[in-house]
Amino acid sequence: MRQYLPTSYIRGFADPDPADAARPTVWVHRAVAGEFQAAPVEPEPGETHFNRAGTVAGKSADLEQRLEGLEGEASRLLAERLPLRAALAPAERDLLSAYFALLGVRLSPRFADIDETEARRGFEELVPVLREMGWVFWEAPPPDYFVSSSAPFHAAFPGDDSLVQGMELHAPGVEITLPLTSRFALLATWRRRGELWRSASEAVLLELNARTIHRARRFVLAPKPAIPG
Repeated sequence: MRQYLPTSYIRGFADPDPADAARPTVWVHRAVAGEFQAAPVEPEPGETHFNRAGTVAGKSADLEQRLEGLEGEASRLLAERLPLRAALAPAERDLLSAYFALLGVRLSPRFADIDETEARRGFEELVPVLREMGWVFWEAPPPDYFVSSSAPFHAAFPGDDSLVQGMELHAPGVEITLPLTSRFALLATWRRRGELWRSASEAVLLELNARTIHRARRFVLAPKPAIPG
């Protein structure tokens, strides 16, 4: 049974004050439930879990293996390096570009309708795009936070919010957003180079969270049972 999101990624949105300190939890909103409910970050064997994806997210064995090989180091970088607000080394940027691209391709609404060759090609085309774009890491000031979802990778033209397809990702105005943890979210843009850290205003927080839940057909997750704002 495959997962929508890597367990290590979900941990970045865990409740900082869980009811059971021995078992991290995250707050999950699904249309079928109608409200946020606490759920374990990682289920026990055989336990029903919101992150179970059947075969949809596991269509490309190659991409799954790549993700498994990257997620440990990627989660370490997100947890340890981003708070330092220091420029990333080229190798760190390469690794995160691949990790972000895997999240984007695997969780695309079209993923269930394409074959493994097309999925791999989409990944290979997306990695250099992300690597070349400038990265703004928005930081949510406490007590606010970023949320995530079953489809958190979002590419759009500001003001239009239409989904960008294929090579249009090279268009000058395109922005890619991806929540990384409850504290940090990525905005990738062609309007700058390198990395920049900024504190998210209320307007930025609302906009990024809105983009995250835009295509969240299966679930939204957060460290607390609410969406800020």
